[in-house]
Amino acid sequence: MPGRVGAVAFCDFDETYLAHAPTASAVADREALEDFLVEAAGRHGLLFGWVTGSSLPSVMDKVRAHRLRRLPHFIACSLGTELLYLRDGLAHPDPSWREQLPTPERLAARADAVARELADLGVPLVPQAGRPPGSLVQSHYYYARTPSTDERALALVRSIAEKYALGVGVSRCNPAAGDPENCYDVDFLPHGCGKRAVVRHVRRTQGVRRGDTFAFGDSGNDLEMLREAGRGVLVSNCTDEARGRHTEVSGLPYAAAVHSVLRDELRDRPREESRKESR
Repeated sequence: MPGRVGAVAFCDFDETYLAHAPTASAVADREALEDFLVEAAGRHGLLFGWVTGSSLPSVMDKVRAHRLRRLPHFIACSLGTELLYLRDGLAHPDPSWREQLPTPERLAARADAVARELADLGVPLVPQAGRPPGSLVQSHYYYARTPSTDERALALVRSIAEKYALGVGVSRCNPAAGDPENCYDVDFLPHGCGKRAVVRHVRRTQGVRRGDTFAFGDSGNDLEMLREAGRGVLVSNCTDEARGRHTEVSGLPYAAAVHSVLRDELRDRPREESRKESR
């Protein structure tokens, strides 16, 4: 952990930080980023975290499978419904984040009610497997039909979720991350959660200005996070949906894009030791 936080970077995990089918070059880029982040934490007070739709067990399985050498300072997993800081080899939940959330049972009951009402209106949702027991995210697939039908159906998803005081994330699925073709992720979660809310919370609790925050992603469910940060960048391997809805797209893929932006942004900033001395 940096001694004093001077900047925060929020990075999507799957297909942004971590390439699921990496080339040798992609592995080398990721390892260069890992080394840079250690240096930047001490030199510039950079706090770095993964913000991901995956559960913590899923993330850690991928960490082991891909032999990642370092963990970030924090992980906001399960679409930001969990926020944990990693210190001394242990994951410590952020208590001020957890206390605002409902029980998993209450969340599941509301999500089930939304799904039943949508089914009655001709909008079938298919439950996704893989969320651990007690998760505060209820994930479904909506299989695309025609553009006009999909527009109406997804508008109904959002309006009925709001009726039940639920947050909802809707984004085109990314087959490169293991999703099926031609469908949308529909994730119900507690109102006030999500990737954008994580950026706001960490910025506030760490006392960091918006201009000192950076965010990176590859798909539609990252866009609110990117827009909430002072600078938000899509990696070049992003989905077509995300590319069409966000202005800044790196010319580099995966970890190479994250490394390039952070290196250039932090290059001219004073060292953290110098800032301490000046105070």
